[in-house]
Amino acid sequence: MAGDHADDTLSGSGEFAVIDRLVAGRRQPPVVIVGPGDDAAVVAARDGRTVVCTDMLVEHRHFRLDWSSPHDVGRKAIAQNAADIEAMGGRSTAFVVGFGAPGDTETDLAVELADGMWHEAGLMGAGIVGGDMVAAPQWVVSVAA
Repeated sequence: MAGDHADDTLSGSGEFAVIDRLVAGRRQPPVVIVGPGDDAAVVAARDGRTVVCTDMLVEHRHFRLDWSSPHDVGRKAIAQNAADIEAMGGRSTAFVVGFGAPGDTETDLAVELADGMWHEAGLMGAGIVGGDMVAAPQWVVSVAA
């Protein structure tokens, strides 16, 4: 909860403290050899072939936080990438997420976004294996699968 953290904004918490909250208690699928690190991870390719895709969501263009919860936005971000992988005959195993938001964004909102992503990824047995965060004038979510 917001009261559990001294400064509950993204800029006040710092990138690594926020990442710690985003990955706490999460389980990675067996294909993850090295989990989330500093912007990267190591994932096994089951049959030696890899399908890769990326999609971005920009606040006010692809979603509005007054219409959708961060959880919903997270689910959409993962689902649209998974659909692209499936359209190529593949199966999603891991996602890398880039997230930009104003520094005064409450950390709990980023956690809610991650919860939605993990929920959707979990439906297909995949995980969130890494990513990056930056300060931005509005929310931007970029997912690579």
